[in-house]
Amino acid sequence: MIKKLERSQGNVLGFEASETIKLEEIKAIEPSLEDAIVKYGKTNWLMVMETDKCTSLRAMYEDMSWGLKYLKHFNKIAVVGDKKWEDLLIKADRLVFGEKYFDASQMDEAWEYVEG
Repeated sequence: MIKKLERSQGNVLGFEASETIKLEEIKAIEPSLEDAIVKYGKTNWLMVMETDKCTSLRAMYEDMSWGLKYLKHFNKIAVVGDKKWEDLLIKADRLVFGEKYFDASQMDEAWEYVEG
C-alpha cells in the first residue's frame, strides 16, 4: 500500500510504502507528482519504505521506469528505511537518481533535507 504523507505540501511530496505494493498504487500517485511538476517544475520527494514487496515483476519494473520518466523533475530525493540493504541500494541508485538514504530514526532529518 502507498499513502501520501500529511506533511506533503507544495513541491515537497512524501509517501509511505507498506505491506505489498501493487501496480495500481504506483500509478495512482502519478497525478500528485504531475501536478507538482506543472506548478513548480521540480519536486522534492520523500519515500518511507516499510516494505520490500511488490505484487509482481511488472510492479517492480513500473516503479523503476516511473522514476526514470520523472528523473529530470526531481530535485531532492530522500528514502527512509530500516534495512542495511536499502542503504546499500540507495548508494548505488545515487549515481542515477541522486537519492539520499536516512535511517527510520532520522525521519525529521529526512523531512528537513527535502524541505530545505
